[in-house]
Amino acid sequence: MGDQPVRWGVLGCASIALDRVIPAMAGADKATLVAIASRALPKAEQAAARLSIPKAYGSYEALLADPEVEVVYIPLPNGLHVEWAITAMRAGKHVLCEKPIAVNAEEARELEAVRDETGRYCLEAYASRFNPVQARAVEIARSGDLGELRFMHTVSSFLMTVQNPEDVRLQASIGGGALYDMGCYALDAQRLVAGRPPIRAWATMQWSERFDVDIAGTAMLDYGGLMGTVQWGFNVPWGGPFSVIGEAGRLTGPYGWGAPAGEPAMLLQVGGATERIVVAETINGYTAEVQDLSEAVRGLHPPRFVGESLVDNMRTIDACYESQRSGRAEAV
Repeated sequence: MGDQPVRWGVLGCASIALDRVIPAMAGADKATLVAIASRALPKAEQAAARLSIPKAYGSYEALLADPEVEVVYIPLPNGLHVEWAITAMRAGKHVLCEKPIAVNAEEARELEAVRDETGRYCLEAYASRFNPVQARAVEIARSGDLGELRFMHTVSSFLMTVQNPEDVRLQASIGGGALYDMGCYALDAQRLVAGRPPIRAWATMQWSERFDVDIAGTAMLDYGGLMGTVQWGFNVPWGGPFSVIGEAGRLTGPYGWGAPAGEPAMLLQVGGATERIVVAETINGYTAEVQDLSEAVRGLHPPRFVGESLVDNMRTIDACYESQRSGRAEAV
């Protein structure tokens, strides 16, 4: 059994699943996709035919009842993540669930409780955590080379050229909004660098009256001795640079988490010297997160980010939304 690929199922036919994660699974030699489900059977059958998936189901419950499926990937709208992650774990399945894993900290705590109750893995699908530039930045920031960390800045965005009411990212009732969709990446990166969540957050957002969700925003975060700024949105086509500054030096990524071929991914400046850090390694983060969990299910090692809280990012997101409403800094 240890040599056999882990059998995966997918709950839903979201574009991130069909266009990114499922194709990336082909690169994970410890995983094999055996089933996909939709609430509309023809939609599941169409996806299965297009992507050579053996089984298609017309309900999520039917897929979770399949004894062949060991792990499920959940790319459903944000407001459905917790319901189906809990249902999957109680059906005996391990879970890789798209970010954000919940829509508030209370839901995330419920997930952690069911995870502990069932003994199943439940991981948040931050493919960005497997980005070699981000991983190297976190390593440098935590190494002590920069001295005591004092400031950091991260950005995550994309350009939404058409605001379609059917786009789940614009539907308030199921967890739409730019902070949930994009800002969570920037917050997660900062939490990994800091090694802890912030204690206070002040945020201001560009709010859509039409959709009742945030379209863009910025936040100032107090980590206790370390200050962070975060920007996110649906309004520019790239993430932008990041920086981490300490008492002894600074690390900057002029191209964000990806650099053009041959260009330095980061500049490390310590003691008057500047090191150009080229990260030649390229990794498909979607492949990496699937492979990592599959190897863990087969007992080869614990998941790489199994120790990361499911609650901390949601506490910060909650505080940012509360700050937008109150107009003042809020405790995380």
